[in-house]
Amino acid sequence: MRLLIHGSETAFHIQQFLPLMEILDEDEDAEYLFFHSTGDLPLQPRNPLMHRLRDLLWDRFGYSRNNFSHVDWYWIWKERGSGPVRLEVPHESWDEPCSALKGHIPWKPDIVLGTTPHEGHMRYQMIPWASGLGIPVLSIDHGAPMVPHYFGGYRGSMMGCSANAVWGEVAKRINVGYGAPEQGQVITGSPTIDGIMGLVGRDDPSIRKILLMTTHREPLKSALDRIAAEVVERYLGREGFEVVVKPHPVEIRNGTVMEFPEGVRIISDQGQLNDAIGSAHCIISPTSSVLVPALALGIPFIDIMQPGSGLADEAELVALSEGVGRVTFSPEQMGDVIEGRVSTNLEECRSAFESLGYRSDGKNGKRVLSLAAHLASGLPPEEWEDPFA
Repeated sequence: MRLLIHGSETAFHIQQFLPLMEILDEDEDAEYLFFHSTGDLPLQPRNPLMHRLRDLLWDRFGYSRNNFSHVDWYWIWKERGSGPVRLEVPHESWDEPCSALKGHIPWKPDIVLGTTPHEGHMRYQMIPWASGLGIPVLSIDHGAPMVPHYFGGYRGSMMGCSANAVWGEVAKRINVGYGAPEQGQVITGSPTIDGIMGLVGRDDPSIRKILLMTTHREPLKSALDRIAAEVVERYLGREGFEVVVKPHPVEIRNGTVMEFPEGVRIISDQGQLNDAIGSAHCIISPTSSVLVPALALGIPFIDIMQPGSGLADEAELVALSEGVGRVTFSPEQMGDVIEGRVSTNLEECRSAFESLGYRSDGKNGKRVLSLAAHLASGLPPEEWEDPFA
């Protein structure tokens, strides 16, 4: 199987693909070409008028200007019988034309893998190119939705993809609720949590690490920034506690991360997220994908999205509370959680994890590749069966 892997224009999306490439690198017969931006590129025009114009041209005429530039991307190329090689420019031997990439690739792929099929180069260039040649496209969900959100409408369209690999039953149900075809939502679990179970352990168990996951979306950002300031005031410099902050990548890109005093450990590398989760004694965050590994590890999770908080539609907050409230804590319980006076119910955590994250056996990357091979063989997504179930 020859895979063309679109790593996206956004740096943190690479985490979806690293576990897959590690598996492929160990397979002498595997062939893949991975390409990824050298930095964060704008997925959409920043000017709202240009954004609307682009959508109009796309909806009316199926046209979108291809802004792909080779200087903004790099390649990792693995041929059969050899290891991966990183290239800064396309190799001179490549002779298969690819208009989406304004040049050539080594061969016609059997399948294209990507994420964020609703925006950017993946939507406007790569998927139409692959579809025109009859090449199946598999999208890997980069996040695990917990409830429908006003900004989640993109989940209702497959954008021309053959299938979407989702985290779990909840994600599948939400995507279908937005209008996505049920047969195209395939539960594989997320490759990003492969290896999470091996990260349990703390450098110094006598120091309780508080992990704050900040965000870029309002009104969640302002609410979480206020809580972060309270945590810093109460626990920074206090013996036996460490404050760790993992800003959202979009906050970093936009320069909107709140200022923290010296002594707060800031984690800006998305690749260190699982390590930070595995060493945390508690996590403070809006309900997001980070809840999934927290449940797998039984780490207490303080969810700021509570009924009556005004942080989302009240009906959605109530539904969220009914779904995960039994395995999360409220901000009012923050002191008790941080100081270890309350703990999670591990049995309930395991039950909730199964619906949100499916499996934590380290084989989700292999499941995604199995689904990719299934689609590359021309078989429909609904006929795929988990070979590791």
